[in-house]
Amino acid sequence: MRIFINLIPVILISLIAYFFINDLVPQYRRTISLAQEINKLNNRERDLKELERIINELSRDKNIAKLIERKETLDLWLPREPKIIEIIAYFVNTYRILNLGEFPGTNFSISKEENYFVSPFVLPVSFVTFNLSFDNIDMKKIQEFISYIDNSSRIMKIKKADLSVDEKGNIKSNFTIEAYYLILMPAKK
Repeated sequence: MRIFINLIPVILISLIAYFFINDLVPQYRRTISLAQEINKLNNRERDLKELERIINELSRDKNIAKLIERKETLDLWLPREPKIIEIIAYFVNTYRILNLGEFPGTNFSISKEENYFVSPFVLPVSFVTFNLSFDNIDMKKIQEFISYIDNSSRIMKIKKADLSVDEKGNIKSNFTIEAYYLILMPAKK
């Protein structure tokens, strides 16, 4: 009997430890998980408030306010992401319309450079660079291609054009084209 009385504290401690492990530890883990989720939501709320602040700041400018009113047009001219597939589709369609032959593909790179301007009246942009080449086409087709780039709904710029004529009179050309997209400014600290 004395052994049983000595075992009662051990049994009680074991039962308390069992309930602690089975009930409190999962509740503690759940609480930690919920706290992390709340932190994520708070961070997201802070990001949304920062975006709202930027929009309010930008909308005070009359020129930018007009652009925001015409959001769909702005998204065409200056989307918020590179949208490389759309640009390549535009180039493929341009080749087809101008009868420049089969689209040979292109090398492209997304610029790591983000252009922020000091003026609050200029939108912050970055760009995607494309390299396109043509062989054996006449100058009229090159001029039409340049016109298509200039008249694109997307803001693009021919950064560099290399033209050469071989001894047979064939024109070889290489164009470096930049397509711009809008970037959000980092928050001021």
